[in-house]
Amino acid sequence: MRRASCTILLAAIALVGCGESKKTLLFHAGVGQRSSLDEIKVLFQERHPDVMVNFSYKGSGYFIADITRSQEGDLYLPGEEFYLLQAVERGFITDYDPERDIAAHFITVLITPRGNPAKIQKLEDLARPGVRVGLGNPKACAIGLWHEKTLKRAGLWDAVQKNATMSAKCIPELGNATQHHLIDATIVWATTAVLYLRDVEIVPLEPKYRGVIRLPVAVLKFARHEREARMLKDLILSDDGKAIFESHAYAVGAVPHDADGFESDGGKATDPLMGWLIDAARAVKDESYEASPERVGPLLKEVVRQRRTTRAGS
Repeated sequence: MRRASCTILLAAIALVGCGESKKTLLFHAGVGQRSSLDEIKVLFQERHPDVMVNFSYKGSGYFIADITRSQEGDLYLPGEEFYLLQAVERGFITDYDPERDIAAHFITVLITPRGNPAKIQKLEDLARPGVRVGLGNPKACAIGLWHEKTLKRAGLWDAVQKNATMSAKCIPELGNATQHHLIDATIVWATTAVLYLRDVEIVPLEPKYRGVIRLPVAVLKFARHEREARMLKDLILSDDGKAIFESHAYAVGAVPHDADGFESDGGKATDPLMGWLIDAARAVKDESYEASPERVGPLLKEVVRQRRTTRAGS
């Protein structure tokens, strides 16, 4: 009996020791960044097998309350700079550099269900009587802030609110609602649109209504593993990290924008991304349409993945 007890005790001690030998980072991140960050995580853990990365994904509006209450976490990458600046104001982040620490950019785009049954061609069409529009809750998710900003800039906010049939708490709700024809149109990030190429149509916004959303990353002041957190941050900001972001329909590098965050160069920086998205959606729906780097750019990997998924599900 005593020998069995000793064996159990030694096994427990060994397990605890093994657990402590691998450091675990807690990374607070907006749910819209899941696909790219999951891929970056794989690369990081290949390079640093002694470090685990656990993500807490949710709508950006929920993070400040969570972090304030828990005082836990190593890294923070919300879906809008506004939410990171809230953390800076509260003293949770002490070394944020708004020039250096931008990982990538969300770019806004209109999507409709496959076939575009409501014939949405431009932002103003969202105000037509009978059009079912999906909006995000600005208190819960970053895209909701941009719905309001964009529609107010166009003088359409009141009219489109009357057409709103949902108030989403996170951006995947809007993608799913479009996919299943529950709404006629919504505005999402290009990175969300690219996940639904088979089931939606891409309608680029005019550049003056095209939101450029800076995605900052920062180490939290109460990080348990600051050195490892900074290593992951460096990877995110590196060329390797930016290439992963670009393959998921983020804009990387400089994107000129005005004081309100809308593209200010007439679309020069993001028109290539819009073209890749349109061609990628066509290529997933129609496999006779050649998918090449010239046509779909860095989205080729996503096109191939969704074509395989389509065949597997048919």
